[in-house]
Amino acid sequence: MKKRIAIIILAIIILQYFCNFAFAQSDNIIANNVATNEITNSVTNTLSEEEQKKLEEQRNELSDKIDQTNVQLEYVQGELSDTMIQVQEAEDKVLEYEREIEEQQVQIDSLQTSINDSINRLALASQDYNEKKDILANRLVAMYEAGDTQYLDVLLKSTSIVDFISRYYIIEEMAQYDNQLINDIKEEKENIETTQAKLQEEQSQIREVKAKNEQTSIVLSNMKTLQSNYAEKLTEDEKKLQKEITAYKKELAETEAQIMAASNIDVDIQYTGGEMLWPVAASGTVITSNFGIREHPIQGVVKQHTGLDIGGAPLGTPVVAAADGVVTYAGWLGGYGNCVMINHGDGVVTLYGHGNEILTTVGKEVKQGETIMAVGSTGNSTGPHLHFEVRINGEYTNPLNYVKVP
Repeated sequence: MKKRIAIIILAIIILQYFCNFAFAQSDNIIANNVATNEITNSVTNTLSEEEQKKLEEQRNELSDKIDQTNVQLEYVQGELSDTMIQVQEAEDKVLEYEREIEEQQVQIDSLQTSINDSINRLALASQDYNEKKDILANRLVAMYEAGDTQYLDVLLKSTSIVDFISRYYIIEEMAQYDNQLINDIKEEKENIETTQAKLQEEQSQIREVKAKNEQTSIVLSNMKTLQSNYAEKLTEDEKKLQKEITAYKKELAETEAQIMAASNIDVDIQYTGGEMLWPVAASGTVITSNFGIREHPIQGVVKQHTGLDIGGAPLGTPVVAAADGVVTYAGWLGGYGNCVMINHGDGVVTLYGHGNEILTTVGKEVKQGETIMAVGSTGNSTGPHLHFEVRINGEYTNPLNYVKVP
C-alpha cells in the first residue's frame, strides 16, 4: 500500500513539473508572440543545421515526456482500490481453477470412455481366445489319440487317384487350419496383454486426475470464500463495477473457447506459406491499434490485444481472405461482433472481426483475395474498422509477421 501511494505521488510530482514548465513556456509565447517569431527567425538563421536538429530533438523529447507523464497519471487516477484489486485477483484465481476443473473433467470423461472400451475389448478378446484355445486343445487330443499314422492311414484308404488327391487336399487344409488357429491364439494373447497394460495405465491416470480434481475443487471453494470476504468490503459503486468486470471476463473466456473450437476443426488443406494479403480491400487504411499488451485505465484490466485494428476504411468496405483456406466460423462472436474465421491448414487460422455484414458461409473454401465480409462496427467497437488476427495452433501471434502494411 505504501509503495502504491509512493508511485502515485511520484507520478503527480513528475506531471506537475512538466506541466509547470509547459505552462510557463506557453505564457511567455502568448505575451511575446511577435517578438518570439522575430527571435525564432533570427536564431534559425544563426544556428547551424546540426544545432537546429539537436534543438528539435530536445523539444520532441520534452514533449514526449509530458505526454508519457499524462498517460501514467491517467492510469494511476483510474486504478482500482486495493480491495477491488484483491477481489479481481481472487476472481482471476476462481476462473482459473474453474477452467482447470472443466479441463480435468473432460480428461476424466475421455479416460473413462477409453477404459470402458478397453474393458469391452478385453472381454471379447478373452472370450475369443478361450474358444480358440479349447478348439486347439480338442484337436490336439484327437490327434494324440489317433496316433502318428492318422494322416497316412487316411491317404492309404483312398479308392482311386482322384480320391487320393481329394483326401490329400483335405489333410493340407486341416493342417493349415491348425497352423492358423495357433497363430490366431498367439495374436489374441498378445492383444489381451496389450489391452491389459493400456487399461492399467488408464486406470492409474484417471485415479491421478480425479485426485487432482478433488484438490482443485477444495482450493476453488476456499478461493470463492476469500473472494466473497473481499467483496463484502466493496462500496456500492465498486460492486456495480465488479459485476461489469466479471461479465467482461466471462465473455472473454466464452469467446476464446469458441475461437479454439473453430480453430481445431480439421480441414483438408495445407498451408503453403508466403505473404498474406492485406485484409481490407481499400487504399489509405491505417493501423489504429497494434498487436500487444493494452492496459484499460477504467476497468483495471490488463489485456493482450490479440491482433491489429485497421481503420481508415468506410462502412461496407470489402474485407478479403488473407490466404486460401476453409471458413470454419461465420457469425456473431461476443465482443468481435460479426466475425469470420478461416483455417488455412497446418494450424494457421485468421480471424476477421466487427464486420457490418458477413458474405461467406461455414465450410466454404475461399481463395486469397475473395470477399468474405464488409467493414463494420459491430460488437465492442467505437467506429468502423477491422480487427484482424493470425493464430498458430490456437495461439495468437503478431499479424505483421504474415502481412505487409500497404
